[in-house]
Amino acid sequence: MSISETLYTARFRSGETIERGRNQDLTCPVYRAGALVAPLSAYISIYKADQTALVSNISAPIVGSIPTYALLGTATTSLALEEGWLIEWTLQMTATVQNVFRNDAALVRRALYPVVTDADLFRRHSDLPSLLATGTTSYQDYLDEAWATIVNRITAQGRRPYLIIQPSAMRDVHLALTLQLIFLDFQTSAGDGGRWQALAEHYGRRYTEAWGQLRFTYDEADENKVDPSSKKAATSQVWTNGRGLTNAGSYPRRWW
Repeated sequence: MSISETLYTARFRSGETIERGRNQDLTCPVYRAGALVAPLSAYISIYKADQTALVSNISAPIVGSIPTYALLGTATTSLALEEGWLIEWTLQMTATVQNVFRNDAALVRRALYPVVTDADLFRRHSDLPSLLATGTTSYQDYLDEAWATIVNRITAQGRRPYLIIQPSAMRDVHLALTLQLIFLDFQTSAGDGGRWQALAEHYGRRYTEAWGQLRFTYDEADENKVDPSSKKAATSQVWTNGRGLTNAGSYPRRWW
């Protein structure tokens, strides 16, 4: 890449979690200078951990300015659960500029989904609905950002989010971090900055406390079994040579 070339951002919040046997849209939103940029064309390749292609350079339609590929559940139903996948997007950004964006992926039994919504925020602070910015009807952006931060932190600390089978255990950390983000934003956008700063600091401390207390039911062997007597903390060993169990029980090395 030339230093004078336009630098685009592929907005991947985290690695892609592909649920086995489920129809799923894969997307590659690209931004420049704060604006969504629609490429002229898009192609996608999906590689499994053994480097073989599940999908090879298939055209992906541009939907609402975002390259989107509808991966059918039938394509993954018979495959082994594993990490170490790679999704590669080849986007024609201009007539003369082509970019390739990569993201890691995992084929999993079930993804981890959040349990917190606006109603939970409003139960903590009933004035939040009246403080929504003009034209905004939800705090979903804050919820999404907090969730992405939590999922990435869990992954960085050696746990695999898709093996957590007690999503309610994530409620307190998700609530606290979301409220911290909201009140941090309010410091500069809603007036009465002292009040919002105090609340942001309060929920920052609450998030730290909740994270330290975090325990969840964890399907260590990926067998879809619940053992309530076995609780795991968020922190485990960090992978250094790839992630995801093979059929032999070892972790494959990343190849990209």
